Amino acid sequence: MSNFSDFPHGISQRMQQSSLDYNPLIIKPPDRNKTHGTITKHLVIDSRDRDYLKYPSSSRYRIEVTEDLRDVTSIELSLGQIPNTYYNIAENNNMFYISDENDNVFGIKIDEGQYTNNLLIETLNGKYGNLFSDFGSKLNFSRNPINLTLRIQSDTYFGYNLNYERNNNCSAPGLNYDIQYKTGQRPCAFNSIDTTIGFLNKTYHAEKINLKNIDVKAGEITNLSKLSESDYNLYKMDIDQNDVDFKKIFVIGDYFILSDGSTIYKCRIYDIQNFNTIIFETLDNTQDPTVLSGNIFEHIYIINSPNIFQLNTKPYVILKIGEAKLLNSINASNNCYTIIPLSYTADSIVNQSTTPVHGVIKYFNPPLGKLFYMDIEFLNYDGSLFNFRGQENMLLFIISMLNQPGKYNNYVDTN
Repeated sequence: MSNFSDFPHGISQRMQQSSLDYNPLIIKPPDRNKTHGTITKHLVIDSRDRDYLKYPSSSRYRIEVTEDLRDVTSIELSLGQIPNTYYNIAENNNMFYISDENDNVFGIKIDEGQYTNNLLIETLNGKYGNLFSDFGSKLNFSRNPINLTLRIQSDTYFGYNLNYERNNNCSAPGLNYDIQYKTGQRPCAFNSIDTTIGFLNKTYHAEKINLKNIDVKAGEITNLSKLSESDYNLYKMDIDQNDVDFKKIFVIGDYFILSDGSTIYKCRIYDIQNFNTIIFETLDNTQDPTVLSGNIFEHIYIINSPNIFQLNTKPYVILKIGEAKLLNSINASNNCYTIIPLSYTADSIVNQSTTPVHGVIKYFNPPLGKLFYMDIEFLNYDGSLFNFRGQENMLLFIISMLNQPGKYNNYVDTN
């Protein structure tokens, strides 16, 4: 064994060696922030939560969002409860204009409300009060079950609607009636019901139906010895004439006049039993038409609407949200969020069964920094505020957000 050490090799073997690596001393950029999809929150917007002093109407209001909703990527309508308070007869279309044979025009105001076809016809026919008491002549309204047009009938000549051509400058109503109007509304702003019930903005003149060919023989009118629901005497007319079809001439409720040349008998159709048999009531119980015979029918007069009479009871309402502009249009729905059809019930429910397949979603790219409030507006087709008439509404939204709000990859990797 050697008495000498292995210096310096023995020392180097026991010493820890350091590599010349400068990586630990280099300041590197931060690692990329990682997001893992999105998180969702459900936000309930109830019109009852609004400031009633600032927003007295539930048609337009602002709801402050108290929860911290940042980096919003989308807003989706999930549920809603919208009351159908739509009046299809309102102040802009509730005037019915009728004229007599001397062109005297009478403006009949119809109460505002939500009418069905049958309800409006019943109203015009006087079920809830005689609207045409000042007009003098009797009118019967009915809807053709085949072509769905509106039929107006009377026992005297009449005209329907205003003479728009005479009043096209809107400087004055023209005839012998006084109407207040505002510019920018319907033609001359007469608020006529014409287009609502199937007519155009024009005057219509009744068509005369000649009934002089009906020959009633003695004994063909008999007294039924009973009263109608209106307490008028009922009579039966059963004629023997092949070229007469009462079903084509009359509708139940039609007015007609029988005359022997000296006395007139005002009557109304109570029932049409077959082609040659009618049941009618006399509007004066002191008269007895059983004594009449010959060509005793006077002319009747009829106006039929050129278009279908179909009241719109299920319109749509435009939902506009200031932060979510989704639709494009040339009307008031431009830049709105969505359109909500209203059902003919007290409330229209919005859910997955009534919304489009892919939902009503407004996406934000880049994300919306923070959702401070939501401005809600409900509009009609013309852009005016929808009138909820004191009723409230509710909307439920699904708010999607980045799950690490405020963190983004803001550098470029050049490696």
